[in-house]
Amino acid sequence: MASTDRAIGIIETRGVVALTAGIEAMMKTSDVRTIAVERVSSGYLAAAVQGSLAAVRSAVEAGSQAVRQYGELRAAQVYPKPHAEAGALLDNGTSARLQSGIAALESGGSP
Repeated sequence: MASTDRAIGIIETRGVVALTAGIEAMMKTSDVRTIAVERVSSGYLAAAVQGSLAAVRSAVEAGSQAVRQYGELRAAQVYPKPHAEAGALLDNGTSARLQSGIAALESGGSP
């Protein structure tokens, strides 16, 4: 069973504003990349980040605090050494769409 050296952190929130605040805090606080954003159920959303264990722990803590400020934090979890297949489950194309949107915004175009 292979594991990855990149930790994964996930936060689950209620509401888009809270999730956006959480993602923003995670990205600004630590050297992590957002690997997935998912609608869990009606009104509930989750975001996953990946990076070194220390960076992910710091990011999830900062993201959790930001979410609490703007809405409801349902759950937050850090997976220090996820199995490679577990990380692949989160790879649903979200990361590529996020990168495309960022590139479009940086170039002044639309995503």
